[in-house]
Amino acid sequence: MTPDGRFVEPDTSIKPTLGVIVARLVAFAVLLVMAAVAFWMALFIVPVLIILALAGYAVARSQAHRRPLGW
Repeated sequence: MTPDGRFVEPDTSIKPTLGVIVARLVAFAVLLVMAAVAFWMALFIVPVLIILALAGYAVARSQAHRRPLGW
């Protein structure tokens, strides 16, 4: 913005080269793939962890019923 309140037009002569555009697209694609893989891993691992936790709880409860806390 100029001192008198007008906006200055941006310099349009500086444009990214084709290599820069391709590099940005490749970086975005790699990050998108990594995010998708992390999402799918979480989607499959969380139910397995829940099942293992329930199984561990059941085993701990059954062990507690078999043997009292004292020796």
